[in-house]
Amino acid sequence: MSHTFNDETGGHGGDLAAAYARWDQTAGKLIDFSSNINPLGPPAGLLECLKKALPDIVAYPTPQARELRYRLALFFNLPEQRLLLGNGANELIHLLLILLRPRRVFVPAPSFSEYERAAKLAGAIVERFPLPPGEEPDYTSLIGQLTQGDLLVFCNPSNPTGKLFKRADLLPLVKAAEEQGAKVLLDESFIPLTGSAEESLRDLELDHLWVVISLTKIWGLPGLRLGCLVGPGTEVVEISRWGDPWRVNFLAQQAGLYCLAQENYIAETLTLIAEERAYLENHIKATGAFEVFEAAANFLLIRGLDPQFKVERFQADLAQLGLLVRRADNFPGLDQRYFRIAVRKRAENERLVKAIKSWLEVGDAETDRFTGSDQ
Repeated sequence: MSHTFNDETGGHGGDLAAAYARWDQTAGKLIDFSSNINPLGPPAGLLECLKKALPDIVAYPTPQARELRYRLALFFNLPEQRLLLGNGANELIHLLLILLRPRRVFVPAPSFSEYERAAKLAGAIVERFPLPPGEEPDYTSLIGQLTQGDLLVFCNPSNPTGKLFKRADLLPLVKAAEEQGAKVLLDESFIPLTGSAEESLRDLELDHLWVVISLTKIWGLPGLRLGCLVGPGTEVVEISRWGDPWRVNFLAQQAGLYCLAQENYIAETLTLIAEERAYLENHIKATGAFEVFEAAANFLLIRGLDPQFKVERFQADLAQLGLLVRRADNFPGLDQRYFRIAVRKRAENERLVKAIKSWLEVGDAETDRFTGSDQ
């Protein structure tokens, strides 16, 4: 069975195997700016820790990741019974939608594609509400559409824009949803990478509010998969009682325990992200060819200012130079001028900036760089 480049992943970044095949790159040579993972990579010493743990994979993992859940509850200052751990935030999004079986699911556009995929798998009607880059949602209009049995999904900070919404602005929305008989799923997967934990709503124990957090992103573990869902204690206990007890594999549990013990790692991460995000934003803006949207996390959404800019050609040309950026034209509401880049380390960011400048210089002489022609 053949697949297009995006069929199996819903258009996500980070599909390096497909990228190598498409652009005939030798494995290991692409620098991946398409996937928003901690630029530091996993904490130092983690690989050695996992090597030592390998002999124990002959036994079943601890059910419900008990020790990791306990320590993660302390880390987030939450009651343990409110936490459900899973094989990444994405799995937990799908699990929750199947559990809740909402009649309608309201999702922002543009946003992470898994909200819609999970909603459709759960048999729900999907309603998109506009959340254009750089703008605030129309809270009044959105609230007016919610009714009994609906689920409102909101991502903070937003993906792909990176915009961080204030807790004070989201609280009335959450309250209004409760009054309308609707539930809320708040995706806070990137809040740990912003350094703005005060904007999180995970501390609120409300019967209609669920918060999902990715742990693979902050700890650089996308290949292991780890995430948590924060919700009403009684319902989380019920899911734990009747759901898969081995949702988190043994190595992922060991990795989570190790990462939680690395006290300086997150502080170093936040410093690096702030410095390198500013570097990328300033240098890409300075070209005069792009609009860079303000972001609080470890990625930037960028729009080509030239109406003829074609992200498909731009991505392909940079891939030939060993740099993989994320096309954003498959996000609802975004066109062929948008792409997204992750914040990485300085040497890699310098290489990307240099490649973009060179691409623009060549484009001045070769107009087909802006038409998307492959001739």
